[in-house]
Amino acid sequence: MLRYLAGVRWGSLRGTFVVNVVGCALLGVLVALAPQGSATSFPWWYALLATGVAGALTTWSTLAMQVYDLATRDRAVASGYLLVTIGTGGLAALVPLLVWGH
Repeated sequence: MLRYLAGVRWGSLRGTFVVNVVGCALLGVLVALAPQGSATSFPWWYALLATGVAGALTTWSTLAMQVYDLATRDRAVASGYLLVTIGTGGLAALVPLLVWGH
């Protein structure tokens, strides 16, 4: 639902970009604040937030279709959109790890 509302609010490309970056940032926060130890010792709600919220919010399939659609018109724009999305998402996930990480 949030993904859909982001697309309505900001348009398809911007909405997909926003939800992917926010989802990456959320996952970065969850990993940074996760208790130390094995993954099997994490509380159940970590899995819910990580896969259920961050995983459901982000959308690789929509990103792939948008990049394909852009590439049929302009490959440079499609490549730029893909690189900016992946780079910004990676930074959004990395910053919480650098700030709060173990």
